[in-house]
Amino acid sequence: MDHSILPPSSAGVWGKPNGCTGWVLMAQTYPETEETIESREGEAAHEIGEGIISDAKTNNVRRDTAEHWVGKSATNGVIFTEAMFEAAKMYADDVVSTMRKTSVFGGNLRIEQRVEIPRVHALNWGTPDVALYDKAGGVLYVWDFKFGFGVVEAFENWQAIDYVGGLLDEFGIDGHIDQHTKIVIRIAQPRAFHSEGPIREWVICASDIRAHINILRTNAEEALGPNAKFRTGSHCAHCPGRHACPAALSAGMNMYEATAKPLPVELSPQALGLQLSIVTRARKQLEYLESGFEEQVKSLIRSGSLVQGWSVEQGVGREKWSKPVSEVIALGDMLAIDLRK
Repeated sequence: MDHSILPPSSAGVWGKPNGCTGWVLMAQTYPETEETIESREGEAAHEIGEGIISDAKTNNVRRDTAEHWVGKSATNGVIFTEAMFEAAKMYADDVVSTMRKTSVFGGNLRIEQRVEIPRVHALNWGTPDVALYDKAGGVLYVWDFKFGFGVVEAFENWQAIDYVGGLLDEFGIDGHIDQHTKIVIRIAQPRAFHSEGPIREWVICASDIRAHINILRTNAEEALGPNAKFRTGSHCAHCPGRHACPAALSAGMNMYEATAKPLPVELSPQALGLQLSIVTRARKQLEYLESGFEEQVKSLIRSGSLVQGWSVEQGVGREKWSKPVSEVIALGDMLAIDLRK
């Protein structure tokens, strides 16, 4: 499967104001070759959601029960769990209820379909989970289903904004129609705690989102030009090239030097608060660098190179029970095996 050089999923890194446009170069230079367990589980959960929504689109409700999914294998080989079904069902139910309220089916509904985004850049494209255009009501809905625990906000969600840039052309929403069209971006995240609940939305007029799309376009041009800028932040934790990033290295070393300087034993409350902030930021930045160097060292050792002072040992797998804990314990008791530990 090919991947976009400017993926909407990372628009919150390269596309937002003062974003790290150098991330695009790092992602191309150091592509991620291994999927994580979390990403594979997320793919499996998405498969359930897509199945339920597709059934509703065709008025066929064969796959909206846990019995149809739980315990079976997803396309990527992951076993569907009850947690996956419950999360996907909550997301799918929100999509289906909106479909029925607006009576939008057929051509104005997109489920996991690729969208080109030339408004941003010719190399910018992606696959929104669900897009639904209620032409009569003047509303364009975009859903993003997140199976993970890390909170994702709906407000100014740059991934969804990027999708909107392509969907406006996809549905023929021009500069006149967009003045009378609402954009509703919904984040469905059943497993992350948020004061606004598991399904959150951001509503904005389509004409007002042009400014955001212009920022994406400017950053896309910068990212693929000679003047891409590297900027550090929380995104460094997931950057495949953080071990070689000049900004990350500089930030880490500068923070380290700041925390290593001798300080008076007694500090004022203001100075103490400042120093704690510096140390906290330094720890996070050094953790980003450590994880990046660690992955690079592992890769070198596995390829046969020697890295002085380091070795790779086989660890314990991260297997999980696909059945509720109570059932597993009961089964163990029947076999005279204590599985409580």
